[in-house]
Amino acid sequence: MLVLASFFCGLLVLGRLYLKRNYLPVFDAPHEYLWAGAATYTFLVWNLFLAWIPYLAALKVERLQRLGSGRFSLLAWLCAWLAFLPNAPYIITDFVHFRHLPPVPLWYDLALLFAAACTGLTLGLLSLYEVHLVLNRWVSKTFATALILGAIGLSGFGVWLGRFQRWNSWDILTRPSTLLRDIAETFTTRHELIHAAGISVLLSGILLVGYGLLAVMLGGRRA
Repeated sequence: MLVLASFFCGLLVLGRLYLKRNYLPVFDAPHEYLWAGAATYTFLVWNLFLAWIPYLAALKVERLQRLGSGRFSLLAWLCAWLAFLPNAPYIITDFVHFRHLPPVPLWYDLALLFAAACTGLTLGLLSLYEVHLVLNRWVSKTFATALILGAIGLSGFGVWLGRFQRWNSWDILTRPSTLLRDIAETFTTRHELIHAAGISVLLSGILLVGYGLLAVMLGGRRA
């Protein structure tokens, strides 16, 4: 169902391109077509791809644990999962791009953004659940819950870093010193700290409520 949902979002993006193309003049080169705004919302395809990474990483972690792999491999995949986890709820913030852009109907873009946001959020919540199952087998249930809550909080902050500071998950490896300096400046600048805290709490709250509902619905699955 997650694959079908992602495929449906991709079809909506293609449908939007088709609608735009029918109302745009003929261009001599592809880049002119893109600059004309025909490719609006194509970024959702990339964002959905990134949202799949934490879910696939969570499945990898669970598989490694069932196979009895070493803790180093588990920790490495858990770190990868945590680094990419904010990409799943990040799609919720793509609603900042929502506006009426004729000739595409307003309702079409709303449906497109809503479908992508729901798919991304579901991928993130399911990845949290999978990792929680792994942690329950690895450590005490109380400590596992605390780690999941910490991951939710970090994910909310990660969304803020991505949306407002324009950082990517892979910058942790490619530009760690610059990233840490930017985070330090955030915590030492009052208005930036308030802004970051507000957005982080809001996104973490959405994740927490969603995860709570998911955990109740899937509560019958044994760790």
